[in-house]
Amino acid sequence: MVGVAVGLGIGAAAFSADPTQSSQYAAVEAERDEALSKVAAAEDEVRDTRETARQALAEVAEREIAAINRDAELDAIQADLEAREAAVGAEEKRVAATQIRNGYWTVGDHIEPGTYRVANELTGYCYWAILRSGTNGSDIVDNDGPEGGFPTVTLSPGQDFENKCGVWNKIG
Repeated sequence: MVGVAVGLGIGAAAFSADPTQSSQYAAVEAERDEALSKVAAAEDEVRDTRETARQALAEVAEREIAAINRDAELDAIQADLEAREAAVGAEEKRVAATQIRNGYWTVGDHIEPGTYRVANELTGYCYWAILRSGTNGSDIVDNDGPEGGFPTVTLSPGQDFENKCGVWNKIG
């Protein structure tokens, strides 16, 4: 029995020793500390990455807002340009519809009554005549052979206009 008691005493002594003092415990503790250090570093990296991502998203949002604003500005400019183009186109059509080119024209049929002026300053001789319609050019109401300037004529229904002075624009 003494042997059993001694054996129990040694066994109890082995069990009563502080396990935190063992080299195995120290190794496990070192592994734990290293793992905790890696976790902390990883958490810091995740935090930094999230902050970088937040900043990048904020920049993207600002750029998107700027792009949306620029698109709105461009849309407004485009709408203004289209409106101007339509107005210019309408004016060009109106001018073209009220221009008189070289030839023989009947007022009220081919051209509108009104006052006309040559589009470009004359630099040499030309001829124009206002004739009573239906007289085959034999009844001259007015005519001229200007050699310069900007001649003007007023045409009324019942007249013909013979033009050899280039383009005339209606001014009234």
